[in-house]
Amino acid sequence: MAGMTITKLTDKYTIKRNKIRNQTTLLRRQAEDGVAFFLDKVEETINTCDNLLLTWRTHGTPLGDRKMKKTMYTTAIRLLEEIEHWKDNSSTDDTLTSLTSVEILIEKIREINHAILREEEDAATEFPSILKLLIKKINITGNNPLTRQWWYDVMTDHLPCLKMKRNIERRYSIAWRKGG
Repeated sequence: MAGMTITKLTDKYTIKRNKIRNQTTLLRRQAEDGVAFFLDKVEETINTCDNLLLTWRTHGTPLGDRKMKKTMYTTAIRLLEEIEHWKDNSSTDDTLTSLTSVEILIEKIREINHAILREEEDAATEFPSILKLLIKKINITGNNPLTRQWWYDVMTDHLPCLKMKRNIERRYSIAWRKGG
């Protein structure tokens, strides 16, 4: 992977992801209930990786691009290995081991996703950068109550000037009530 470009790494991830989706679709046709749960977890892992990619495109920095895409690619490879291991050994213990491994992958991807969002929020310390982050969040999620709560929390933590804070909160509260 050292000589691969980021685009090539992304393409390889997409190929592996599609292979996983095809395999889960084929396995689902001949599956029992316990097997369906395992396949649901595999699909959840792929969806979590796709969400990470969207988060990265919106909030990530270019310097970490290679590391993030390498993580997604290695996750896809590990998923394929777990599916193959599970298909070869269909005992309950092997299924539980594979399921645990998939759960760990999901949690790892979610932690990376959360870290990306947290890093961007922590970097926004000056008022203009906080406003840019607010605009970005509104463009992504729309008029969302969670975005409003985030804004109120940030205003409480970051703005030292009380008059300015109250004035801005009042204007945005009025605008949000009109919009939502």
